Amino acid sequence: MIDFIINPNSGKGKGKKALDKITRYCRANSIEFEIHVTTAPKHAAEIAKTVCENGAETVVAVGGDGTFHEVLNGIPDLSKVKLGFIPAGRGNDFARAAGLHLNVINALKDILRDEEVPADYIAVSNKRCLNIAGTGLDTEVLKRVMGKSGKITYLKSLIYCVRHFSPYKMSVTVNGENTNEEVIMVGVCNGIAIGGGMKLSPRSQINDNAMEVVSVRMPKNGKIMKALFGFVKGKHIDKEYTTCRSCDKADIVPATPQTVQIDGELYDGLPFECTLAKNGIRTFRTSGGK
Repeated sequence: MIDFIINPNSGKGKGKKALDKITRYCRANSIEFEIHVTTAPKHAAEIAKTVCENGAETVVAVGGDGTFHEVLNGIPDLSKVKLGFIPAGRGNDFARAAGLHLNVINALKDILRDEEVPADYIAVSNKRCLNIAGTGLDTEVLKRVMGKSGKITYLKSLIYCVRHFSPYKMSVTVNGENTNEEVIMVGVCNGIAIGGGMKLSPRSQINDNAMEVVSVRMPKNGKIMKALFGFVKGKHIDKEYTTCRSCDKADIVPATPQTVQIDGELYDGLPFECTLAKNGIRTFRTSGGK
């Protein structure tokens, strides 16, 4: 029995199309399943909690990174559930990091093969993060693009925020070693990209039992736009203004309160205290591809 939690509004209609394809395929192949459709923000987390309390053993999130994030956070005990993901969002950043098929039926077939593999996640205070958690310029950009769509929208908002930018002062502690930094942003990464393909941490892997803390500072030449467009392609990682540290624990304390984004969802007042949950998710082997 598979419980699908589907956001029909994800990806400008991709979620609704995915719902139809999954339903037809499961019926045609006599697969025991149940569809649960979200109707509001946070509903996916509520559904995940309810189906797990009712004995669900396999839960599949269908939607974008936000839907994946909600389902992951709704499951009371991850050790008791196999969690699958079928991408149907706009950016699909986690799906690409995980090597998931972007084709709905191919992604479903990987789940139906039932080859279980572990994956890591990041515990950010009392929240779970699949992909990337961050604070700084990325959260300011997300505040401006909420309710909008498209990588171009993200880039336009990024440019606007850069024009009104002042460095953020952060205390960053990684595996017990503390530094005080003035940054453009700090990201704690299990996955690779944010904003629909902007490669903050191109070396990250979701199952390597490590997370990467990426601090991006103002370049000495002051050319922040050049730095940011390098960051879009992942070319910032070896530059003098970037520090990348592999770890399993990190605490970031802003000098003034900042919003934290987790998988693209915004949280105010959440301590940015991160611990890697190694092999914390029971998921499915992917055959990769599109």
